Amino acid sequence: MFRKAIALSIVVLAVLIGCTRSSDRPTKAASTDAPNFKLQDTNGKTVQLSDLKGRPVVLDFWATWCQPCRDSIPGMVKLHKDYADKGLVILAISVDGGAVADIRNFQKQQGMNYTVLMGTEEVAAEYGVRTIPMMIIVDKAGKVHKRYLGAGNEDDIEKTVKQLL
Repeated sequence: MFRKAIALSIVVLAVLIGCTRSSDRPTKAASTDAPNFKLQDTNGKTVQLSDLKGRPVVLDFWATWCQPCRDSIPGMVKLHKDYADKGLVILAISVDGGAVADIRNFQKQQGMNYTVLMGTEEVAAEYGVRTIPMMIIVDKAGKVHKRYLGAGNEDDIEKTVKQLL
């Protein structure tokens, strides 16, 4: 029983450390192809990344229990409102692992006006997601353009989006 308590404590600590507020600056990725995926949104519709080629895409890996993730939602709502009609796509990829109905309710409560997908461990691993929030900007050619670790990068993300539109 003591071993289980220690193991559980280690897991909780790792999760809390991984959920981070901000990063000094974005990490540049080599211009590599963004791994393709097919995920279900909270309404059961399948979304495939490769179908969005020709449009810049912000991938936002997040969870409902992560406060920095929650803090970044208003910025993503504004970004979507300002640039969706110009071609921007925002895909919030939930790594909660919870019930779709719970994620859908959270999405509505938070006024998330962009697509929320039910993530998988495989997709998170393909994108190297080790902490959340993590935002990845994919350019029109389907290449990873920038990675952002942590929340609080709305101005830089908007600047990058403007460049890619």
